[in-house]
Amino acid sequence: MDAKTIIFGDTAVDQLLQWLRASGEPKDVHDLLLKYLEILSSLVTEESE
Repeated sequence: MDAKTIIFGDTAVDQLLQWLRASGEPKDVHDLLLKYLEILSSLVTEESE
C-alpha cells in the first residue's frame, strides 16, 4: 500500500473510544495503553494479510 492510499473507517482511536464507552467505567491509563496497542497490532496484522 502506498502512502497516498486513504482508508475510510474506524481508526484505532475510534475503536479505543468505543471500547471505553462500552465498558461504562473509568480505566487506568495503563489499561488504555495496552488496549490501544492491542488494537493497533490487530489493524496492522489485518492490513498486511
